[in-house]
Amino acid sequence: MEESPDKNPIKPPLSSQSSNKVILILVFAISFFSVFVPDRGFYGLSWDEAYYYKPSREAASWLYRVLLTKDRPLSRENLDASWKEIRELPSVVKILLGSSSLMFEKWLGKLPAFRLPSALAYSLTLVLIYLLVAPSSGRYAALFSVLSYGLMPRIFGHAHIGASESITVFMILLVFYCFIKGLASARWSLLLGIAFGLSLNTKINCVFLPFILLPWAHLYHRKSYVNNFFAMVFLSPLVMVATWPWLWRDTAQRLLEYFYFFASHQFTAVYYFGRKYNYGATLAPWHYPFVMTLFTIPPLIQGFMGMGIVASLRSIRTKPLFVLFLWAAFFNLFVSALPASPKYDGIRLFIPAFLFLSLLSGAGISWIMEYAGKCNISPFLKKIIPWLGIALLVGNGILALGKSRPFPLSYFNIFAGGLPGAYKNGMETTWWGEAVNDDALKALNELPQGAKVKTLALHDEVFRLLQDWGRLRPDLKIDSTDPPFDYHLLLVRKGFFSRPEWCLYLAWPRLKVFEHDSVPLVILFKTGVEFEKAWPKIQIPQKAP
Repeated sequence: MEESPDKNPIKPPLSSQSSNKVILILVFAISFFSVFVPDRGFYGLSWDEAYYYKPSREAASWLYRVLLTKDRPLSRENLDASWKEIRELPSVVKILLGSSSLMFEKWLGKLPAFRLPSALAYSLTLVLIYLLVAPSSGRYAALFSVLSYGLMPRIFGHAHIGASESITVFMILLVFYCFIKGLASARWSLLLGIAFGLSLNTKINCVFLPFILLPWAHLYHRKSYVNNFFAMVFLSPLVMVATWPWLWRDTAQRLLEYFYFFASHQFTAVYYFGRKYNYGATLAPWHYPFVMTLFTIPPLIQGFMGMGIVASLRSIRTKPLFVLFLWAAFFNLFVSALPASPKYDGIRLFIPAFLFLSLLSGAGISWIMEYAGKCNISPFLKKIIPWLGIALLVGNGILALGKSRPFPLSYFNIFAGGLPGAYKNGMETTWWGEAVNDDALKALNELPQGAKVKTLALHDEVFRLLQDWGRLRPDLKIDSTDPPFDYHLLLVRKGFFSRPEWCLYLAWPRLKVFEHDSVPLVILFKTGVEFEKAWPKIQIPQKAP
């Protein structure tokens, strides 16, 4: 299977540079403004955003003092104070989110400024998809891959959240791009070493990238990947340590602590086909990532992905780039299916698989066009086939985004019966807390003066930040420790339900329900002393709905 060393999967583009630049500008502008400008009030502050907010700002503030002031906070005390919080999150995400927050909150607002890097990473990922696919497979294949990724509702939803997912996907794709270019250029191998080092400082998942790239390179580019190998093995670890100040002291010990955290981390509970898994219960089954992939990608996009898988297998010797995408998608899903792998939070933990599956849709349209070229049909029909495919893809994607708006992280496709079908069949229909949006906050702000509110299946730090930011009235006593509570606010994340949550959900009158497509996502209850007396005695069905 080995190719000659001078063959690079990324060849010079056949189309004009100027037209490609126009396409790239349009891809970036449309995707960025579709995420960042509208719907600001629709996406509530998520669990991880509240968790990351202060530590990210502390890390970015430390970097600002190092680079732009005479202060040199390099002592152990300063390093630890600025970097010790949420040590399981490396430096890249912290610095990006925190720097954006510090620099732009005056003009954009606190939450939009914090979310800006995710929106940029989403748009840059689409640009990089085009740059990766177009030179070797053509403009149509590249556009198909771009649209397949950009129009998936759950991917679109993650682009709105100031967390690590969108940034991680961009870093992974950047490593792939540099690796492929590095097969023919030592300079790109050097850039690969830097990119992979930074990806290691983005999320733990990136540790697995060499296990995807190096076996593929050994099959197809055996004489060309030695520079890439040395860059990833020797340069990238140095970049990782150099760009993560937490590792500057006690490096070996802190690296071991970092990996031990993920090796020993208790899996978050998840509700899956009407049963609670993880968190002291049975671990979620191996098929979770495969079922969630089947249930959360729009059907037409899945169709093109399926054709891309077949096309990649048929051309396993002639189109190594698509074979790489197929291998990467399978590897991510396979690792996520292992018994010891975490399985919860929708698609979040195996989101790179969605990237590589979308790249395969480019192979799907290429196969269709190649087949059409061999058929005895008119030249006009051959020309409109890719545009017809693009129109269908855009229509299906926009329909899915519109159907899921404003809760794209709760999207389920027709195979799951939509969101109502997923809810009926016992799937986790909401989980990150972003469903507590402006509508829910308005209801809380209309509660009586000094009301005591207990939040359930939600992160209490979310509400402390919202009160600090002036989004929630400061007199409301959110999550005070002394029952009884006047009200309960419940996120319908059934994996987190215990007796009080089930009693509220099944047996207590609902004051306000915030729902989508007739499925409750957040519920406000008026409770008080009566509920505190009643919930220990309420009978819960052995198999709750």
